Amino acid sequence: MPLMKSSAVGVLFFAALFLLSTSSAAAVITGSDFPYGRFQLRTPPQENPFPGLGSYYATLSDGISTVMWNPASLGKLKTAQLNFAAFNELAPGAFSYKYQTKDTQQSLGSSNNMSIGLYVTPDINVTNAATREHTAHASYRTQSSGLNFRQGLRINDWLSLGAIERGDSGAAIDLSGSSTIVSKFTTNFLNSSISFGSRLTVTVDNSGFASILVTPEAGLTYTSNLTEKIWRGFTQQNSTVPFTSLLEARNDVSLSAPYTLAGAANYGKFCFGAAFTPITASANINNNVKIIINEGTKDMFLYLPNIDPNDEQSFLNWVDNPNQYATELGYRKNTVRVPAGETIAEARYKGFYQASTARLDLGGTYDFGEAMTVGLALENIGGAALDFRGAGRVAYANSRIGTLEAPSLDLTQTFNWSPFKETFVPISGSENMSLEEQLNGPLPKRTRLGFVLHKPFLIAIDYETNQTPIRYKYKDETTQLTTVGEISNLNFLRAGLESSLFGLPCLLRTNFIFMLKPTLTNFPADIQSQVNSLFKYKVLLAPVGFDLGTELNLQGTIIGASGGYNATSLLSLAQLDSLNVDLGKISYYNIYGSRGPWRVSYLAAFDAGSTGLAYANRADKSAKNFDLSILRYVQTLTVGYAF
Repeated sequence: MPLMKSSAVGVLFFAALFLLSTSSAAAVITGSDFPYGRFQLRTPPQENPFPGLGSYYATLSDGISTVMWNPASLGKLKTAQLNFAAFNELAPGAFSYKYQTKDTQQSLGSSNNMSIGLYVTPDINVTNAATREHTAHASYRTQSSGLNFRQGLRINDWLSLGAIERGDSGAAIDLSGSSTIVSKFTTNFLNSSISFGSRLTVTVDNSGFASILVTPEAGLTYTSNLTEKIWRGFTQQNSTVPFTSLLEARNDVSLSAPYTLAGAANYGKFCFGAAFTPITASANINNNVKIIINEGTKDMFLYLPNIDPNDEQSFLNWVDNPNQYATELGYRKNTVRVPAGETIAEARYKGFYQASTARLDLGGTYDFGEAMTVGLALENIGGAALDFRGAGRVAYANSRIGTLEAPSLDLTQTFNWSPFKETFVPISGSENMSLEEQLNGPLPKRTRLGFVLHKPFLIAIDYETNQTPIRYKYKDETTQLTTVGEISNLNFLRAGLESSLFGLPCLLRTNFIFMLKPTLTNFPADIQSQVNSLFKYKVLLAPVGFDLGTELNLQGTIIGASGGYNATSLLSLAQLDSLNVDLGKISYYNIYGSRGPWRVSYLAAFDAGSTGLAYANRADKSAKNFDLSILRYVQTLTVGYAF
């Protein structure tokens, strides 16, 4: 969802600013634990009305269970129908992720005498840059949003009514933690020549001995080789400033469609139905990153020769007197105030968004005797959209970190250098980090047209077109501008087959979903070329969905099993479709049984988050082959009764 994507940008902006560097380093050293995260996915139970035949056919009817495919299917209800579906949560799991940072050492300005280093470690005695391996800790959990309840009732010969109650869908991402970074300001005047304005130049060898060139006035020059070493407190100076990065990010997105009301009329061979679903959505974004200088940090100091640039005698006294140039007495102590215990940088990214709408679905079917049925389903016929309105929006990235230019060594100038400012200013590049007042999320508007041949065996074919494009923001590498790409003409072809096996009381079912070539607008040429290659024959040859199932009738007791995958649910997720997202059908297997009016179904649905966690925690992390044993599934138990 765009809201979640934007909040991640706000958090990672500061993390990247202070934790990454470009310098080369030695062997990897163990670093800190940062950050700590909690990821939660909320999803309703998943159901499978036609095991082995897939889903969202305009002509396959199972009463209240297929109302969201085509509301007219409620008109095929014989008497009454109800079912409950309960979702079994997976226990939360924890995992750790190791990543590396490189310490930075950077010269100040054009001078090689002064540098600043950033070391991602709490050790204030650190001296050498290194590559440090840190560990991020997180937990993941897939949670149930509650029971699904469906009830359909045939009122009379021509009217049927139904209702669906369901829990909400959503996700929560929480991050927190602290990381200490040590900043060191260093001066090293050994083996260099330093000019203190236009009147004094000191050339120091690697041992600390120096030669002095003094020009007290125009046309007058004194040169002297000092008999003792320059004071070491001047030639090699160090100031240490440790600061802590504090991260706190809480983000929650919720999509709620608590109930659907449906009705269908049956006029002989024709059925017409409508379904109405109110939808609300909210997003609570609250991210904050602070950089705070540790309390008790001492002020920085920079020593410079204690000479009056307007007094010739002070030059001569300093050069001729070892008690001056070889001891602390001959140097002026310039204090740079360090705002210990204060915040020197902060990024804030927060806001609350809310939207509501209502989706109206219409549908119809017509039976040509007992041999064939045609159907038309119009999903979201009114083009409902979630128009998010923002409140309490705050977005900024400010700092008090000053220039990284070298301080002036000109003794004729007043010393006023400081890497810390008294007031906050926006960080360059953060101007576009904002939360819009309004965001529009159009829900998918789909049309499905299909027919089913019932005899001598069942063949179902549907054509689905999605009239709502998917828009994606990306950075154009050529223009360096944010560009909105659009994917439109999302069309699919479904084909299902059911047949008895050699005349035995056993049915075999299968289903394929093929994706037709979409239209891409404002995407880079290389991506367009890849799409053209994949859809060389105007259709993706590899099916984006596949199901296979079998069913056995043992003297009135039906036992069956099915399995398959469906990638089209990922497109529904991209379009904020909480009703047809069907995440459980990305990959699944289903075992069920029925006798008389009762039906019991067990559905194990692939859980991407828990599977990723299991992969991260695998015993042999060097193994590249994917082991099927790490697959994780969430389970739904559905009990239905028809009377």
